[in-house]
Amino acid sequence: MKSPVLAAFALSASFCISSFAAEGWLTDFEKAKEQAATEKKALLMDFTGSDWCTWCIRLRKEVFDTEVFKAAAPKSFVLLELDYPQDQSKVTDAVRKQNEGLQAKYAIRGYPTILLADATGRPFAKTGYEKGGPEVYVKQLEELRANLGKRDAAFTKAQGLGGMEKAKALKEGLDVVPEEMVAAHYKSTLDEIRALDTADSLGVDGKFGFVQVLDELKETLKQAAPKGGEALRAEADRFVASRPKLVAKQKQQALLSVLNFLMPPKDNAVALKLAEDVKALDEASEEGKMAESIRAQVVKMMAK
Repeated sequence: MKSPVLAAFALSASFCISSFAAEGWLTDFEKAKEQAATEKKALLMDFTGSDWCTWCIRLRKEVFDTEVFKAAAPKSFVLLELDYPQDQSKVTDAVRKQNEGLQAKYAIRGYPTILLADATGRPFAKTGYEKGGPEVYVKQLEELRANLGKRDAAFTKAQGLGGMEKAKALKEGLDVVPEEMVAAHYKSTLDEIRALDTADSLGVDGKFGFVQVLDELKETLKQAAPKGGEALRAEADRFVASRPKLVAKQKQQALLSVLNFLMPPKDNAVALKLAEDVKALDEASEEGKMAESIRAQVVKMMAK
């Protein structure tokens, strides 16, 4: 491993962003993007807990530290390690601040998360720990990277078109990107399609529009969380009431968002009522089944 200590002393503390990354891996997001743009490569971002996450450690040992991976991956990717260690001495303050921001930006909820992104940082694929060793992993990465080529080819084609033909080409580019990434990171493309296809004949607005406004609800709930469970439920009810075209599944998803901010045991009654209402909308749906499970858990908690 290269020691970053000497490099840290060589740079001003105000902009030093070095860290204990493995050889061949960068820790500076901006530098990684610059290198990716210069070398015409994609970014491979490893969100990891290097000293506590079992699967992260296994992925590093079984894949990233192998000669197969070291020889193959840098041909297509600039490698970026984003570490969230328990031992805070492993990262500088600058790295810690950067990584916290990227964790929020990309909505990282588990480790390891491997994001593949273009040179601007816009993601197009995601993976994590996979069995099979470095050969299998490298093959999977190349298959995922091929989607970047398909995305960009469709977007390039769209530049020479207009009207519905342009909208179709843009949608073709989005179709190779995971839905959650489209909703979070391709807003300008979605807005362009909406403007070209006002009748939503391609179904883009129906597919992704709700995901975007649901994210807005979650942010509203986050702000309202200190007010307690009743206030949170009221926000969700207002959201649903203001959108009469929502189908049952979408209403269920909106209501279930409240659960992320409820605090047991004081909000148990709110959680119970919410679960019952979600179940009543569609008992057989995935959300309805989840609501029943939640209802049973709350009842068990209240009985203690």
